[in-house]
Amino acid sequence: MTLVKLCELDDIADQEAKSFVGRVDGKQRNIFAVRKADNYYVYLNHCPHAGALIDHIQGKFFNGDGTLLRCGMHGALFQIEDGECTDGPCMGKSLTPVPSETKADGLYIEET
Repeated sequence: MTLVKLCELDDIADQEAKSFVGRVDGKQRNIFAVRKADNYYVYLNHCPHAGALIDHIQGKFFNGDGTLLRCGMHGALFQIEDGECTDGPCMGKSLTPVPSETKADGLYIEET
C-alpha cells in the first residue's frame, strides 16, 4: 500500500466534488472526492446501476439542493457519507469507497 496525494484540502470546497484518476486494485480508475464540512470521502466514479460515471455531465455530482450525490445518467441518488443509493434504479447498492486519509497537507488515497 502506498499513500498518494490527490490534492490540497482547500482544493475542494465544502459541498463540492472533484474527479481524479488513481490506481485502485492495480488499475488506473476514475475516482472522485467529495467534501462535506471538514470530512472528505473518496469513491470510484462508477454508478453501481449501469457503470456510468457519476458525473456523466462532467463536474456535476450533486442533486439540485446539493445534499446528495446524483448519477447524471439515470438519476440515482447516493448519500455523501457512505455512498448508499437512497433513490433510483440501484436502491440498496452503494458507491465503492476508495481508502483515503486526510492529513494536514492534503487528501491522500491508498493506491493498491
